[in-house]
Amino acid sequence: MKQINLNDNGTVLTLETGVSDQFRFHALWLRDNAWDAETRSPGNGQRLIALRDIPADTYIQSAELRNKQLFAHFQPEDKTVSYDIDWLLANAYDHSSVPPKGWLM
Repeated sequence: MKQINLNDNGTVLTLETGVSDQFRFHALWLRDNAWDAETRSPGNGQRLIALRDIPADTYIQSAELRNKQLFAHFQPEDKTVSYDIDWLLANAYDHSSVPPKGWLM
């Protein structure tokens, strides 16, 4: 079961995926890694904004899970962005990842 929690000021979102698995995502990181058409080019994924274009006081006003998507509503931009849960888990920055087994070159 997946559950989301926001800290009191909306600067950190925690995604709980099981009994003890928790993944934290900071609001600025989520906003910077958005894949909406105003943030990244739909054709090639190129960034259309820089980190300096995101307000420093960005926070998540609300968030919800629907199917395999996280929807986060950011303020002060009044913008909602969706994220694929599998992408978030694969790119979680506060968990160590185990490299796949195989040949080393």
